[in-house]
Amino acid sequence: MRNNKSQRKICRKASGGRTVVHIKKKKPEHVLCYVCGAKLNRAKLTGSQIKKLPKTKRRPQRPYPELCSKCMRKKIKETVK
Repeated sequence: MRNNKSQRKICRKASGGRTVVHIKKKKPEHVLCYVCGAKLNRAKLTGSQIKKLPKTKRRPQRPYPELCSKCMRKKIKETVK
């Protein structure tokens, strides 16, 4: 594993009283709604995990997948008017 700035650094105590820096991958964050900022009910996946999924699982199943259900309803009502 290469050392990148995007990875987490954790200080651990090793035997003999030394402190050693362990490097771990960051956990993916929640996906947020673009309008109101609410957390979306979606699996938290990294880019490499998304690549391993089949194409049908990667693709969203509803219109405006970046919005929460409330904002999506408002957006659809606005486009219909």
